[in-house]
Amino acid sequence: MQGDAIGLQVASKRSTVDRVLVCLDVTEEVVTEALELGCDAILTFHPLIYSPLARIDRSDRVSRSVYDCIASDLAVLCVHTAFDAFSKGTNHILAELLGLTPVRPLVSDMSSASGMGLLASCSLSYAELVDRVSDVCAGPVRHCPTTKSHVSTVAIVGGSGMSFFNDAVESGADVFITADVKYHGFLDAKGVIGLIDPGHFEMEQFVPRGLVELLGAAIPSVVFIQSMTNSNPIRYWDSTTQQTLTFSSHP
Repeated sequence: MQGDAIGLQVASKRSTVDRVLVCLDVTEEVVTEALELGCDAILTFHPLIYSPLARIDRSDRVSRSVYDCIASDLAVLCVHTAFDAFSKGTNHILAELLGLTPVRPLVSDMSSASGMGLLASCSLSYAELVDRVSDVCAGPVRHCPTTKSHVSTVAIVGGSGMSFFNDAVESGADVFITADVKYHGFLDAKGVIGLIDPGHFEMEQFVPRGLVELLGAAIPSVVFIQSMTNSNPIRYWDSTTQQTLTFSSHP
C-alpha cells in the first residue's frame, strides 16, 4: 500500500543468506534470538523503521534494534502489506484457522488476483463465530453483534483495518473482523454490520508461521526459522485473581 515501508530496511555486508529468523515485530529480544540461532537476516512482518529516524542511538526501541542489527551485520527485511495483499497471506491464514472458506479479496487489485482484506463464506451462528474467534486468537474479544442470527459472509482485514469499514459494509458481509477499533467505530457498526475486534497482535500472530511454511517451500536453499519471541506488549488485568494475564496462541 502507498506509504508503507516494505522491503530492505537494514542492509548487511553479507553476500549470501543461509538462515533467516521470521518474526512479527523486531525487538531487542528478537535480535538476540537471531544472533543466538546464527541467522544472517531477520524477516519481519511489521516494519522496524516506519517513520524517518532523526538519529541512531539507544534512546528508543527502534534505534536500539537498528543499532544492534548494524553492529551485528544482520539484515532486516519487511513484508507487511505485501503479505496482507498476497492471496495466501495474512487474512487467508486467519480465515482457514477460523474454519471459514476464502472467496475473494475485499478490495481487489484489478491487475492481479491479490487485494486487501478478504471475503469468506461462513456457516456458523454469530455466537459460534465470536466464540471461535476468541478461541483461535486466544484472548478476549470486543464486539458489536450483527442483527442476523446466522452468519454466511465474513469480511476480514488483519490488523488496523477500520479504513476498510465501508468496503466491508458495501460487500454485504454479515460480520467484519478487524482490530484497533475505536468506540465510535462500534457505534457506526451497530445495526449495520457485526464487528469483532480480537486485537492486533492476536489477529496477526500466525503470520510468521505462515511465512516460514510458504518461503521454506519456495526457497529450499535457505533455512527459515519462526521466532519464539512473543512481542505482544499488551497485558490484561484480572481483578478476580489480582493477576496480569497474557493471551496468545503464538507460536
